[in-house]
Amino acid sequence: MKDKPLNLPKVSIVIPTYNTGRYVLDAIDSVKKQTYQNVELIVVDDGSTDETSNLLKSLPDDFLHFRQENAGQSAAMNFGWKQSTGDLLGYLSADDRLHPTAIEKIVSLMQTYPESVLAYPDFCVIDEHSSYVRTINAPDYSSELLVANFQCLPGPGALFKRSIWEQVGDWNTALRNIPDMDFFLRLCQRGPFIRVPEALADFRIHSGSTTYNRSTAQRSDEPVQVIESFFNSADLPKSYLRWRKRATANALMLSGFMHGFSGRYAVSFKRMAHAAALHPSSIFSRKMISYVIGIYKSRLVKK
Repeated sequence: MKDKPLNLPKVSIVIPTYNTGRYVLDAIDSVKKQTYQNVELIVVDDGSTDETSNLLKSLPDDFLHFRQENAGQSAAMNFGWKQSTGDLLGYLSADDRLHPTAIEKIVSLMQTYPESVLAYPDFCVIDEHSSYVRTINAPDYSSELLVANFQCLPGPGALFKRSIWEQVGDWNTALRNIPDMDFFLRLCQRGPFIRVPEALADFRIHSGSTTYNRSTAQRSDEPVQVIESFFNSADLPKSYLRWRKRATANALMLSGFMHGFSGRYAVSFKRMAHAAALHPSSIFSRKMISYVIGIYKSRLVKK
C-alpha cells in the first residue's frame, strides 16, 4: 500500500471471502491499485475449504487478513469492520472489483456533500471471465425509492460513515438474502445517500452468485421480516409512515418472487395476492410483471 497522507480520511474496505479462490485475488488487487492514498484493506476468510487460505498466505503482508469459522458473509464483514480504523467504511464481495479511481471519486463527493451518510456509484456487470456485459446506471437517491419501492439502491463500491455505522449497528447475521437492504433501511434514517454518476466498480455474475440461487422458505420471507422490522422501529421518523402499505406490498412481491423462483408457487401466489390487496396498483406495476415473468421463465428451465 502507498503512504497515507494525514489530511485524507482513512477508508477501510472489508472483503469477506468464502471459497472464492478463483476471484479473490482480483478483488484484493483492485483495492491495492486505488489512486486514493489512505486505504486500509481487511480480508476475512469465512472458513473457506478451497485454495483461498493458501492464496491469502502467499500474498505480501501489506493488508490485514483473518480467518474465522464459517458464519456467513454478514458475520465476516461485521468482524472486519470491528478490526478497522477507517473514518469511512465499505465492503467488496470477493468476486467483484473496484475501478482504480473508485475510492478517490466517492470520497471527494462525500466531502462535497458532508450531510450524506453513504455514497454509491454506478457499476459494470462482468461475467465469470471478467468480460464486460453491461453498465448499470443506479437511480439517484431518494428515500421514497429506497423505502416505498423497497429498492436496494447501493451496489458494489458503496462507502458509509463509520460514525453512523456505530449508531445503527452491524449487519443482521440472521438474514442471508437481504442483510444489505436491512442495513440501508436503518442507515437512511440518519441522513441521505448520494449517488456517484459514474461506473466505478464491477459486479460479477456467475453460476455461484448467491443473487441467482434458489432460496429456502425462511430466506424467501426475509423481505417481509425486514420491512416489518423497519416500520415497527420505535424511533422511526413519522415521515416514512405514509409509505407503509406501498413498501409492504413491494416487500411481499419480492418475497413472492423468491418463493416462486424456488418452486413454491402456492406460497408465491399468496404473497402476490396479499400485495395486491394491500396496495391494488401493484397488480399492474412493472415490478409485478417482471416478477411474474421471472417465475415463469424459472419454471420453464426446471422442465
